[in-house]
Amino acid sequence: MRSPLAPYPSPEARESEFETLARRAGGELVDYGESVEGRPLRALRLPATGAASSPRPRVLCAANIHGIEYIGGRVALELIRRCGDDDRPPALDRLRERAELWVIPCINPDGYAKTWAAEGRAAKLGTLRANARGVDLNRNFPRPGNAPPSRWPGSGSDRPGDPTYRGPHPLSEPETALLEALLRERGFHASANFHSFMGTVIPARVTEATPFRAYKLLRRAFASRQRVRYLRLSLRYLDVFTGEQEDHQHHALDTWAVCVECFPVLATFRQHLRAPSLFWRFNPHEPQPWVDNDLPGLLAYFEAALDLPRPSALTRRALAEARQSLRAT
Repeated sequence: MRSPLAPYPSPEARESEFETLARRAGGELVDYGESVEGRPLRALRLPATGAASSPRPRVLCAANIHGIEYIGGRVALELIRRCGDDDRPPALDRLRERAELWVIPCINPDGYAKTWAAEGRAAKLGTLRANARGVDLNRNFPRPGNAPPSRWPGSGSDRPGDPTYRGPHPLSEPETALLEALLRERGFHASANFHSFMGTVIPARVTEATPFRAYKLLRRAFASRQRVRYLRLSLRYLDVFTGEQEDHQHHALDTWAVCVECFPVLATFRQHLRAPSLFWRFNPHEPQPWVDNDLPGLLAYFEAALDLPRPSALTRRALAEARQSLRAT
């Protein structure tokens, strides 16, 4: 019988697809731990293809930190698929020559499985968004500079059962603690973390002028290769630290990091004014057009990030040179 979440795959089918695509792409599967319920936490490492005269920077595409947001994982898996294709986009070949590529299609496999078992239905969003212990993993990272919790809506809650419950303490969950250990060990230069459904690129929160302008440049690079261009959601001062992955990556791990919200709000309401389930509010009935929309943007973002030094080494001159490079392409 056809699943009510088709064409999205079951947890088992997704894992099988991941393994098959990884073999075709010639990468190395890396098991970096287990989830609360014992599911493998897995990444794919694809070595750089260029002559290795010096260590290559690493870039990361990660997705599905929220269980219900399946569409982000489809972008990540398509990236792996294209690596194994003979007719790869030239931008992907350029990226592979310059950097070691890592892909994590599903950070939250328990949440994915819970969403599948519930057929995308729940009384509360947090039931399908969170991990098996009800923690919103994207509120479970340390807040930079030990920033205090915010009272802004959606910025994180101390109450179990809330959609943005941040957990008992930062990195309390195996999914975040083990991911953080991997991020720290591998020292990624740039990262893009895929979510849904706002049609935006959300950079790490920064208040200094130069990195703020650098993220403006990176968002412009992303949007320049999209058919439906995503806006930038970023405020220099009127913003807070919430325990999100990209903030931790930027400030603690010296990584250019953005959250990409696939599938814009307008598109989801065109699909359903009143969605039949939570799942169909967050995911398109036809994922491929949105995958095709976002993958070129991802490659352009990585290329632009590689033209910048690490955030800690960024200067106005380096930013000006990166602007010139982006204009030239």
